[in-house]
Amino acid sequence: MNTVKTVTADEFPLKAGDNLIMVVPHHDDTILGCGNFVIEALARGVLTTVTRVFVSCSRTNFFANYQEGLLSEEQIQRVTQARIEEDTLGCNDLFGGSYNWRQGIIGEWDAPIRGYSGPMTAGGGSWGDFSTFRPEEIDMYNRLITQYMWMLQEENTTILCLIANGSHVDHFNVREAMLHAAFLVGDNAKAQIVFVEDEPYTSDNTDQRFVEFDKLNARTGNGLTSLGMPCQPGQYKNTHMHEIFDAHYRTQYTDDYEADLNKNNDFIIYTLDKAKYKSITKDTSCTADYCVLA
Repeated sequence: MNTVKTVTADEFPLKAGDNLIMVVPHHDDTILGCGNFVIEALARGVLTTVTRVFVSCSRTNFFANYQEGLLSEEQIQRVTQARIEEDTLGCNDLFGGSYNWRQGIIGEWDAPIRGYSGPMTAGGGSWGDFSTFRPEEIDMYNRLITQYMWMLQEENTTILCLIANGSHVDHFNVREAMLHAAFLVGDNAKAQIVFVEDEPYTSDNTDQRFVEFDKLNARTGNGLTSLGMPCQPGQYKNTHMHEIFDAHYRTQYTDDYEADLNKNNDFIIYTLDKAKYKSITKDTSCTADYCVLA
C-alpha cells in the first residue's frame, strides 16, 4: 500500500539554481505529464534556470479528432507538425516565455507509425512491455539509454520521467531506458530522477494509480518516496495545467480528456533514491539479454 505524504519545502526535489531536464515520450506529455510539477515549481520560485525538454517519440499518426484515414506519410507529417506547433505555444505559456525552455527531439521513432500492434489501453494508445517489443522498439530502447546516460551525470539536476501509468508501449520504453541508464551510470550518477504521473490516464483510472509505483518500488528496494501536493488551480478550469492544455493542444482535445482532466485535483511525484540506481532490477517481462540489468 502506497503512503503519500504532502511535500514540504525541504522535500520538493528542485531548488533555486538547479537544472531541470524533462524526458517525455511525445510532445503533449510535456504539459500532461510534467505540467503540474512545472507550475508548482514556478509558484514556489525554485525554477530559475532554462528547462531542457527532450521528446523521445516525435512523429505521430494519432489525431484525436480525426483518427480514420491517417495512413499516408503526408497525413502523418501534417499531424506531427501540428503537434510541434501546439507544444511550442503550450510550453511558451507553461514556462512563461520562449527563453525559459529549450526542446530537443532525440528520436523520430514512434511505435504505432512503424506498424506496432498491441492491446488497446487507456487513451487509445497501444499497450506494451518487453514481451511485445519488436526490433524497432529494441533499437529505440538502446538508443535512448545512450542519450539518457549523460543527463544522469549532470550535477544539480532534476530529471522528470513519466511513470508510465497505463503502460503505453512508448511510455514504457522511455521509462525503462531511463532506469537502464541509471543502472549503468550507478554511483557516478549526480542527477535526481523524479517520476511523474501520466495524464489523463491517471485521473481516469484512479484504481490503477499505484500499479506502476508498486512495481518500481519493488524493483528498487523500496527506493521510491511518494510526495503529493494539490494542483495549482486555474481561473476557469479546475487546474492551471488544464487551462494551458485547452488553450493550445487542439489535436488532443476530446470530451473524454476534458472529463478526465476535470478530476485532476492533486498530483504525486516519486523520487528515486540515487543510492538505489546501481541495484535496480529488471522488469518481469524482460527475457532477453538487451533488457537485463546485470
